[in-house]
Amino acid sequence: MTDAPNNPPAALPRRALLSGGGLAAAAASVAMAVRAEPAQAFRATPAQKAGRYQDSDHVERFYALNRR
Repeated sequence: MTDAPNNPPAALPRRALLSGGGLAAAAASVAMAVRAEPAQAFRATPAQKAGRYQDSDHVERFYALNRR
């Protein structure tokens, strides 16, 4: 017989690896929540509002044709 050891090479068990990854993800999400700033409302300027949707004759015709 050979005198080779029956022990596999030292490796991190799968459960410990997944647990560590889960803890790291949780810690990262908590860190982001702590650093988060309150959301600011977007205020459009009149120049930005000028290019928005405008009801015109061809738009009305499109809707009328598609109502059938």
